Amino acid sequence: MKIPFNYPLCTRTECPKAKECLRHVALTECEDAQVTIFNPKFLETSENGCKHYTSAQKVRYAKGMKKVMGELPYKIHERAVTALSLHFSERNYYRIRKGERLLSPDEQKAVRQIIARLGFTEEWDFDAYEEDYLWQ
Repeated sequence: MKIPFNYPLCTRTECPKAKECLRHVALTECEDAQVTIFNPKFLETSENGCKHYTSAQKVRYAKGMKKVMGELPYKIHERAVTALSLHFSERNYYRIRKGERLLSPDEQKAVRQIIARLGFTEEWDFDAYEEDYLWQ
């Protein structure tokens, strides 16, 4: 499991949400020798877990959007590139378009809204999808 740098993990096995919390699951599956953890003395837990609880359920990330960008009419395409570059930054837009940077479900929704707002209302999909944890 690849854990983002400095992502705080949790050692509290007695927490009622430990088996479904990404911060604890990641610690048990981690192969890194060095990790960042929360100080257990300062973690208050209840029957609902703690305030740092993060679901260990995987989500569907979008990978690439070359196909839809190629389908856009020229005038919409031009405005879409500008709007998406402003939303994500120009560098990130091109990384997203090529599939080098994955889009979270919320980011996918934002892209769809931007493209629809510009007038492209046809059904479309991203180039591919991958499942992974939502590291937040």
